[in-house]
Amino acid sequence: RLIQFNANLNNDLVKVIKEAKAAGATALVLDVRNNPGGLLDQAVKVTSQFLKDGNVLLEADADGKRQAFAVEKDGLATDIPLVVLINRGTASSAEIFAGAVQDHQRGKVIGETTFGTGTVLRPFDLDDGSALLLGTSQWLTPNGRLIRKQGIKPDIEVQLPVGSELLSPLEVKEMSLVELKESEDKQLLKALVVLDVLSENEVNWATATQTATPGPKVSPTPSQTPE
Repeated sequence: RLIQFNANLNNDLVKVIKEAKAAGATALVLDVRNNPGGLLDQAVKVTSQFLKDGNVLLEADADGKRQAFAVEKDGLATDIPLVVLINRGTASSAEIFAGAVQDHQRGKVIGETTFGTGTVLRPFDLDDGSALLLGTSQWLTPNGRLIRKQGIKPDIEVQLPVGSELLSPLEVKEMSLVELKESEDKQLLKALVVLDVLSENEVNWATATQTATPGPKVSPTPSQTPE
């Protein structure tokens, strides 16, 4: 699970990918649910671990001029099967990551439409020592899709019942197969089905009685100013 796109995320992710490959991992699930985003440079670096070429995102100013942020070379996980989990709390840099994976058809994006943060805020210093933040440009996916107010729509929509508990990686690691199939985290279960870790029949009995009622919209406070 990627909690936030902070300054150490890419370095931490590189270690995890290397450990997973050494352990014989055949697929990856990247969970950016409730991830409020963070640093733009980390969004580029993290996304580049999974893409071979092309762009991670586009940034468009008020005049429509676009700046492309290219994929950095030598990603460590450009071929391994991938699923990305998203929800209403996925915002900012996390949306950049999910949108790029989707546009490059690198893996399946599962869950709920994201928050829709795509405005780049820049500070302007005032004479009294304060600063004014103004939106000067906006982020687009590699294919030019607007993120602001639109969000990233999943390839496979799976809504969770109100109050459902999201499983953490440590919890999953210690759960038996039966416990996992009986969990409320239908988004993660769907990811395991897509990656052929579980079959649809194996999880249907555990989820058939759950009603997918949309939960309240999460209001994250992402850092929207690139650093």
